[in-house]
Amino acid sequence: MFKKLLASLLLGVCLMLFSGVSVAHADTYVGSKNSTKYHYTWCKWAKKINPNNKVVFNSAQEAQAAGYIPCKVCKPPMKD
Repeated sequence: MFKKLLASLLLGVCLMLFSGVSVAHADTYVGSKNSTKYHYTWCKWAKKINPNNKVVFNSAQEAQAAGYIPCKVCKPPMKD
């Protein structure tokens, strides 16, 4: 069991490394048209945003320039 888990983890890391996905900046941030907060995509509040109201940001600075502030639950950064 442990060997299969370790193998899966190593495979995932290798795929990320060779696919060009940056681990540090893989997340984008999301906000709602009806709110002033931005969140990590995995935040419980981000998951409740209606897809029709979802706004995607590529950086914390972009979210702040649009007038959004960091969520107090998931605590996304002020700067990337």
